[in-house]
Amino acid sequence: MDFSKINKEYIRNHEFACDGISFPNNKEKVSYRLHIGDPVPTQQEQQRIKLRQRFSEIFFTRFDGNYAKLHTCTGISEDSMRKYLRGVHDHKITRVAIGKLCVGLTMSVEESNELFKLEGHSLEPENNLFDAIVVDALQCGDDIDVFIETCKEFKIRT
Repeated sequence: MDFSKINKEYIRNHEFACDGISFPNNKEKVSYRLHIGDPVPTQQEQQRIKLRQRFSEIFFTRFDGNYAKLHTCTGISEDSMRKYLRGVHDHKITRVAIGKLCVGLTMSVEESNELFKLEGHSLEPENNLFDAIVVDALQCGDDIDVFIETCKEFKIRT
């Protein structure tokens, strides 16, 4: 997919298969679409552990373990981040949290896609509304407030 065509106009006019937050047509909890060059994914729980490790690494290296900085840049609350880092089973890292982190840190689309793959669904902006919003925000350099407003505009709950 050519991510360069993803913009707010595309988002407003494209018909998406789903919102990109929930995947009701999946019978299993994990849906991972392999792309050329992708390694075969490991077991779901191992992927969650890797994602939690990446979140921890990012939190302590990019935010110096400072929850106020994290919240200012990403909109992720201290309570939520503590639960993500502890690996509380009923509070797994969500696609919205990954999107907020990626946008808040102005990651590249490629870096962001690696985190989304660990969650279980790679970025697919041609099919998923939320993914298109994330890709557009990353390409435009939107800050977290613009990202959250765009999500609200398209009725994505953040």
